Amino acid sequence: MVKKENKFPKKILLASPRGFCAGVKRAIDLIDLVCQKNQGKEIYCYHQIVHNLTVVSRFEKKGVIFVDNLNAVPKGSILIFSSHGISPAIKLQASNLHLQTIDATCPFVSKTHLEVKNFAKNNYHIIYLGQKNHDEAVGTVGEAPNNISVIQNLEEIEDLSFSKKQRLSLVTQTTLSFDETQNLKKELKKRFPQIEEPPQDDICKATQNRQNGVKKLVKLGAEVIIVLGSPNSSNSNRLKSVAEKMGAKAYLLDQITDLDPQLLSDINCVGLTAGASLPEEKIVEAITWFQQKKTRIKEIKIAEENLNLALPEINL
Repeated sequence: MVKKENKFPKKILLASPRGFCAGVKRAIDLIDLVCQKNQGKEIYCYHQIVHNLTVVSRFEKKGVIFVDNLNAVPKGSILIFSSHGISPAIKLQASNLHLQTIDATCPFVSKTHLEVKNFAKNNYHIIYLGQKNHDEAVGTVGEAPNNISVIQNLEEIEDLSFSKKQRLSLVTQTTLSFDETQNLKKELKKRFPQIEEPPQDDICKATQNRQNGVKKLVKLGAEVIIVLGSPNSSNSNRLKSVAEKMGAKAYLLDQITDLDPQLLSDINCVGLTAGASLPEEKIVEAITWFQQKKTRIKEIKIAEENLNLALPEINL
């Protein structure tokens, strides 16, 4: 009996936009600039500058030391705050250590920090939709730790108990799934009609664009979605989740060479996208990998992204 040969996909749908968002690009450009201006000096970064192993490794080779505890940073050192934002307590600790600080917080994350501070100042209790241990959530909650509840799912909403007179507000981690968040918001508004939201949604537009891209790829026939991104990247995990909720298989990979080609056997159409912290070279590697296997690549345009975020002044 002749063994049937497994077929490799002949068609790849490539989502656009994909990879770096404006906030990530700003953070990376900023840490690059600090490295250029301070060659030979030790530079520290509080948490990973962005949640991507390739990016972190690149800066480690340049001498950047990533820490999760400021006690590991010598007094007077240069310290960069990651793109995910940090709490006032960390800022104060850095000041007490006389550290030379540069803030790479994404402006859209800074927006949620400001919302939390303003709501707390006006005696609101804040419901924060986010992942409890994520760097962004930890930093945001630190703005008003005694006036905020972090909610991750419907079960936790059921456990909430507030009077009808309690002033309530609602803010959101920037990298969540738009659809899942909408469901949580509906339930919160149903239980607490008095809850107030900021004028503009907190979920980053780039995050929404990439999630919309996954939906489009599945609708166009992608049976498998490959998401390039690191396992600790919230927005990359949300892309995988969006694909799975639409009935497609999905794989989250740091790089395309981590993929077992057998997983794509007898699949006709594959969708390819990347989380907002994945560098372009990893996307190019993936495209080349598929092209070498005689796979046709078709780019699917979802939205235009032309946002450029200015770098802060650096005085070191």
